[in-house]
Amino acid sequence: MLDSFIYSLNIIAPIFIIVVLGALLKRTKFLSDDFLAVCDRLVFKICLPSLLFIDIATASTDENIDFGLIIFCVAAVIISFLLPCFIVPVFIKDNAKRGAFIQGMYRSNAAILGMTLAESMFGDAGSTTIAMILPFIVTLFNVFAVIILSLYAPADVKLTHSELIKRIVKTIVTNPLIISIVLALLWRLTGITLPTLVDKSLNYLADMSMPLALLSLGANFTFESLRGRVGLAITSSALKTIVVPGLTVAAAILLGYRGVGLGVVFIIFGGPAAVSSYIMAKQMKSDYELASQILLISTLMSLFTMFLGIFILKAAGLI
Repeated sequence: MLDSFIYSLNIIAPIFIIVVLGALLKRTKFLSDDFLAVCDRLVFKICLPSLLFIDIATASTDENIDFGLIIFCVAAVIISFLLPCFIVPVFIKDNAKRGAFIQGMYRSNAAILGMTLAESMFGDAGSTTIAMILPFIVTLFNVFAVIILSLYAPADVKLTHSELIKRIVKTIVTNPLIISIVLALLWRLTGITLPTLVDKSLNYLADMSMPLALLSLGANFTFESLRGRVGLAITSSALKTIVVPGLTVAAAILLGYRGVGLGVVFIIFGGPAAVSSYIMAKQMKSDYELASQILLISTLMSLFTMFLGIFILKAAGLI
């Protein structure tokens, strides 16, 4: 039991420390708003794409790709999106809030937190496994976000069917994460080893993604930002960090998944809402303040729920 506790603490505590450090540095004015804005763009457009590219492009070809696990994760993303689409409108009448609420429930921060956690928990086997799943779920996350935010958009920005298709295509082809994933997959097909200077350069950039993202999350957290829509934000965050991963992991266990596969399922679905969910909600005139609150609250919740989840799975001998 103690070993499981220490294992879980060593995985989650460093994340918590960096988030708190970001909040302290912002409070002491060591970090400026301009720096944080640039930091977010740097992570989303440069560092994180580098991380995805290097992990996918250099993944061991000796590892057998678990297509069953990929199909399971894709199906879980689809279900976690479709069910709220039918249920949430019954309880929430404001269109802008509907879109932000649903996006906060299904769209996980799997790319930023997922890669680092998978490697911390399982080494190369973890990063290789999640790298094979990310191309599919990141694409789904973005496509579904465009659909739901367009479906529940204000009347003056509601898209026609043709405009919706164009927006989805544009979102996919211009998303830095998806571009890096496609390029990495194409590179793998060549069978060529990355030159050392390229490999090292990309690794330097990739190594910055997690600490910068966590510093920014902590720095952008303020209690004032939680005012107004706390009830909806807490509900969406609880569904995101407790209900969705609980049901998904339970289904994976029943299907026989253990070890790395089960751990990766928990990482993908147990993480907080995606950082980009706030950005997209603002761009598409959804309730971006609610999206921001869901991001902040789900991030705080996930520090505890992921610790408990890892502890329980480890203590039960499932990972």
